Amino acid sequence: MAEDTVEQDAKQDVSTEQAERHEEVVSIVLTSDNHLGYTAFRQHPRKREELLRRLRRAFQQATDFAIEHKVDLFIQAGDLFDTTTPDERDRSFVATRLAQLKQAGVRAFALGGVHDTPGEAQSLLGEAVLAPQISYARLDALHYFPPAPEEELEPVLLDVRDTKLGICALGVLVGQEGDPLAHLQVKESLKDAAIPLLLLHAPIEGLANGSSLLDTRAMVSQESIAGQTLFRYILAGYHHSHYQLHLGQVDVVVAGATQHLDFSTPDHAPGFVYLGLAADGIQWCKHIPVDTLLLQRLTINTKELWSDDSAAAQQLPTEIILEQLRPLCNADTLLQLRLEGELTRGQYHQLDLNQIRRYGEEHCFALAIDDSVLSLLPEQEAVSAETGERFSPREELIALADEWIADAPDEQEKKALQITKEELLRAMDDMKGKR
Repeated sequence: MAEDTVEQDAKQDVSTEQAERHEEVVSIVLTSDNHLGYTAFRQHPRKREELLRRLRRAFQQATDFAIEHKVDLFIQAGDLFDTTTPDERDRSFVATRLAQLKQAGVRAFALGGVHDTPGEAQSLLGEAVLAPQISYARLDALHYFPPAPEEELEPVLLDVRDTKLGICALGVLVGQEGDPLAHLQVKESLKDAAIPLLLLHAPIEGLANGSSLLDTRAMVSQESIAGQTLFRYILAGYHHSHYQLHLGQVDVVVAGATQHLDFSTPDHAPGFVYLGLAADGIQWCKHIPVDTLLLQRLTINTKELWSDDSAAAQQLPTEIILEQLRPLCNADTLLQLRLEGELTRGQYHQLDLNQIRRYGEEHCFALAIDDSVLSLLPEQEAVSAETGERFSPREELIALADEWIADAPDEQEKKALQITKEELLRAMDDMKGKR
């Protein structure tokens, strides 16, 4: 069975090499959503530094592959950086990689993303902030496309292997609405291209978003993709999972992210895409995985923690959780613990979430606790574990707030909690008055 797999892989490799030698096939490495500089996980500085290193390493794997396979084009389809103002280390790292691509004869193109495109109101020392990729474009290290040009798209026309390629690009900005592809206008010169290609950084209808995404209400409908007649191929970013779609006469390839940035894509293998394009269709499309952290998710229902089973009832809820966490933890794991179900206030206080967090910090690369779907039992069902008396949501808020205030380490935090408590109670009373 293993020999059959090896043989199939060998045949595929031979087929790919034959396609690569075909004069009319354009070879491309497509990457997106590299998010260099991402540090959203709450971590020890050492682990945060390791994450930054892994993000750079994943991008370098894409550039190294492009150079090793002597591809024609290297395309970055948005969110190269996680911010509009990356630090000098990330800027310098990208500059080195682009210089290596250029020296190897690989032409590079980049599209601004949601994260690394400055907003209209963003400024620094009174001056408009420029997209970080523009400095590379000025040095002729790549061609940079702004995500949302005000006028019709102007294609970049280039000859690759005796084939004329036309590249346009389109993205969305934070707060943008509507379908950016619905009323797309492109200059007439695109008609000269045998392979018309659109780079896209925008949410596509029907695809999982991934997270770590800034607010945008724009959406490209699958109908608008299938109905447009200008482009044969759409190479896309924004989504953190890899997809390959055929809509109408259009082939859509979504690169996916090069690292796990959240827990929204547990089945997604981060990587980049190796493509062979011709005027008559895709010759090959391979998703190349990169070195990455392992993503694990554990979901525990409150019924498992307060069970009628006599053996389970002898264990503390925190111990039950730790017992299930232990087999999943290792130094290269991003682990999400999702708690769901209903519980009383007394039961909630039996959970030592701080102990669980400390265990995760010591035994995982990162542990995130998602208790967003936990719910306190409604007033008519909730009973205090200490007194056996029923309590109202308002009383519950007061009791919890008073406990936090009592445990606050200093007077300033006590005052801040007291103010927050009063504001929340006022808001609850206002809502009650509106019913």
